[in-house]
Amino acid sequence: AVAVGAGSDFLTPIGHQCNTLVMGPGGYRFADYPRLGVPLSLLVLVLGTFLIAWVWPLTP
Repeated sequence: AVAVGAGSDFLTPIGHQCNTLVMGPGGYRFADYPRLGVPLSLLVLVLGTFLIAWVWPLTP
């Protein structure tokens, strides 16, 4: 869960160095990142929660 959370840096261009690198050449603005980052973060949150619980169940 910690690794999935640490790898989910879609909301800002300063979340990861690759986001910052493509901002200039791609012509992206700061507002473009949350526009796609919010739905993607919610998708990772929901899917990650279910997949982590499926792979490592809490019941013995």
